[in-house]
Amino acid sequence: MKARSVKLGSSLALMLMASGSFLASANTNGYKMVLIEDTPGVAALQAGQFDQGISETLNSTAEVDKFSRQMSLCVGFTKSGKLEQASDACDSAVSAAQQFHHVSNSDKREMRAYALTNRGVLRLLQNNNLSALADFKRAAELNRSDVSQHNLQRLELALNKANSGLDIAMVSAE
Repeated sequence: MKARSVKLGSSLALMLMASGSFLASANTNGYKMVLIEDTPGVAALQAGQFDQGISETLNSTAEVDKFSRQMSLCVGFTKSGKLEQASDACDSAVSAAQQFHHVSNSDKREMRAYALTNRGVLRLLQNNNLSALADFKRAAELNRSDVSQHNLQRLELALNKANSGLDIAMVSAE
């Protein structure tokens, strides 16, 4: 599994989960999701123990900001196939990123981009490609990170291939 840490403000660090065993085992087809380091449940989520990670995140008494907690829940619920709960958590993470008051505007944009990236992966699993594309595009506009670029390019390529197949089918049907 590939991972890269990025310092966010003075107190947050992001862990990018690449398309290694963690994501590949949960049918995300190589799309990347983001977790926040040092958040309760992250180690279990990284190990593929989604129910345990969700439980640790929900039941922890450690002081954790809403953004970090919701990012973990977004990934955990998405990876465990609990898509309705994942939707709530992913939407909450996007909102929480906008409401951070003690970080710079550039850090806030970065946080929101990662939350949108996670929600985009969820939307793909919900077969909502247009909403996923919108989330990935917005994430890339906010922060041109490797993960944002990867997911956007991967989806655009898949959509272009699908369109090419339709064009060929239409031409041969005439």
